[in-house]
Amino acid sequence: IVEIHQPDGKSDVIQQIEHGLLSVLGGYRSLGRLYRGIICSDLRQYVMLGDGVNMTDNVISSQSSISSQQSSVNSQQSPGSKGKMDDRWVFTEDNPDRALLVAGGLAAASRVLKSTNPALSKECLETALALWNSEKDKAKRSGSKVVALSELILATDNDAFKQIFVSMKDEIIRGLRWNAWAVAHVIHKISDENFKMEVTNAVAKYMGVLKEDSMTDSPYGVPYRPQIWGAGWNIERFGVDQYFIYKAWPEYGSKELFLNALNFVLGVHPGENTASFVSGVGSQSLLVAYGTNRADWSYIPGGVASGTALIRPDLPELKTWPFLWQQTEYVIGGGATDYMFLVLAAKKVLEKQGMLE
Repeated sequence: IVEIHQPDGKSDVIQQIEHGLLSVLGGYRSLGRLYRGIICSDLRQYVMLGDGVNMTDNVISSQSSISSQQSSVNSQQSPGSKGKMDDRWVFTEDNPDRALLVAGGLAAASRVLKSTNPALSKECLETALALWNSEKDKAKRSGSKVVALSELILATDNDAFKQIFVSMKDEIIRGLRWNAWAVAHVIHKISDENFKMEVTNAVAKYMGVLKEDSMTDSPYGVPYRPQIWGAGWNIERFGVDQYFIYKAWPEYGSKELFLNALNFVLGVHPGENTASFVSGVGSQSLLVAYGTNRADWSYIPGGVASGTALIRPDLPELKTWPFLWQQTEYVIGGGATDYMFLVLAAKKVLEKQGMLE
């Protein structure tokens, strides 16, 4: 149980990290693999309205009752009756690339929890190493290996990981568009001067093209290639990446790029509706959104939506309507977390430059 905004002497952020880890690690302990998600089993439950507590009846069905009526997925029987399947399903997959990304996340979490929860920190790192060892040779995308290695190097300072990282130089350079942030995150730990020189030269070239694109693609100071889905979350993630690049290579990075990404989310974006995508932040913001209380035509303060969508061929749309999830859906992972990161990054950089009190 995570008690948010209750003065208990513990950081809310640390508690939320622990809360998520108990689910991820619990799945790994139980299954010996990662799960993709935990979700309801039928459409009627998926589109439910009202308080999230109604998503479950808290009755755990036994295997015998499930096997006695396999068709009970669509059963209209009352909650807890014999033959009713559980209303929360765990979906798993064999996906080495995703497993490596999780390994990176667990390695990062192990650093965060080292002083406050050493036992959980230890389990995070042990699981990250186990995932790396079992999945590294199966992964199809080099980017997932780069992310995992980046975080494992920071968590362990292991020279063997650094050597593997350096050996991937050509793959890293080819994939800078996707993995530059992970390289920037760990470049200070690499001692191979030739590696650093070649990667730095590649970053300079990449950023030269990117800065030009940000000026020509749109008037918003960020590369903007709209899809049918709102572009806010992608642009937030772009901003987070740019912060790490600016921090590692200030001579080639640009603080304007991640500040522009934050401004895009806060209202400097296309369309007649220039509301902030963050509910309750800004003089205008999304106050009708696709959250758990969408049926109330209401909002959750701090909820972050993807924002303005593109209706083909060229109509930017951000309706005041709570059921368009491609425009006003809230998410925590990515949307809210990237927004918070960008705000803190902007505050840090602007304070350092004397532009904030």
